[in-house]
Amino acid sequence: AVVSTQSGHYGRGVGWFDSWGDVHANKTAADVAKSLDQMVKLNASVNFYMFEGGTNFGYTNGALSYDGYEYSARPTSYDYDSPLTEAGDTTPKYWAIRKVMKNYIDLPLDPVPPHSPKWRSPTIQLTQAVSLFDNLDIFSQCQTTQLPVTMEQFNQSDGFILYKLQWSGVITTISLYDVHDRAAVYIGSQKVGVINRMETPNGTIIVPEELQNSCKEEVTISILVENMGRVNHGTKMGWDYKGITKTVLIDGVNVNSETWTVCPLPLTSVALTYRNILLSAQRSPASSSLARTFTPTFFCGKFTATNTDDTFLDPRGWGKGVAYLNQENLGRYWPGTGPQVTLYTPGVFFNKGINLVCLFEVDYAYNNQSVRFIGKPIIGIKKPDYL
Repeated sequence: AVVSTQSGHYGRGVGWFDSWGDVHANKTAADVAKSLDQMVKLNASVNFYMFEGGTNFGYTNGALSYDGYEYSARPTSYDYDSPLTEAGDTTPKYWAIRKVMKNYIDLPLDPVPPHSPKWRSPTIQLTQAVSLFDNLDIFSQCQTTQLPVTMEQFNQSDGFILYKLQWSGVITTISLYDVHDRAAVYIGSQKVGVINRMETPNGTIIVPEELQNSCKEEVTISILVENMGRVNHGTKMGWDYKGITKTVLIDGVNVNSETWTVCPLPLTSVALTYRNILLSAQRSPASSSLARTFTPTFFCGKFTATNTDDTFLDPRGWGKGVAYLNQENLGRYWPGTGPQVTLYTPGVFFNKGINLVCLFEVDYAYNNQSVRFIGKPIIGIKKPDYL
């Protein structure tokens, strides 16, 4: 935003933040230049927020809560439609601001740096695929307990948490109350539904008819909950516990007091993840998670890089999850929902030589089981000016 501290006026912004499921926010270069010119004429103090678009690497994206239960998570990119991009490159907005300022000050004689070179990769096959559910003992130290229990009770800040319950008897509905933030529900290996706090924190999933009677014999109910971002502005700051924070009902009956197996899954770094994948590959072949109904799976592939230029990971074709490069957590991807598609990847994250890229995919796998790095970001369509 552009702020005048002398007049107390919160001016028209240089951009705005995005939310998953919305379209990319923007302000035109002409509009920003006009507002800046008006403020400088008033001899006002001016601050640009943001002047450079940032990146919420890992799980550091925030979220907004307001009006009680409403919740809106930010994507990994904090592009903000800023004068400088995530990669530090200039935009038309930057040049419009510079044109205004030269009317009031002498600009530096040094030339503006050119855009940094960007690396484009060939297609990278993610040949190693390992199911989370089939290898839980390697990825987590699970505990038995009763509900409710949240991430914080495991001293866990970010990532995922899995709740499992052994159950015998017909199941027609599964209801969750106060999910923080996105719960994918499975009976055995069959995904039966998702409850997303961005739509509602409480919901009832109707079990498909063909599965209802199969539950007469003992089945495993699995609920994988993703922490989609800590509330860092709004009405729920300090009260944003993650996981199933209240109640689970099966056919209207509270099952909190049953014996649950709860598995914290921070999944902060690819280093431990890949070591575990190598271990579990001996028990779970690369194709096992694709041979049946899809469940959350780790996909990894090695490739060679000859330079360390900035670039953008393109996850199009995949569903939803977290991307890793070598030791770094690049952040969340959700290309079918947007507005963000690509993930900014600084050159310093690459090794000269062999590199490792991994996806923890929650929803569904890309048929080609591959990714690539491209030279330009894809952040979605623009929305009209609204501030």
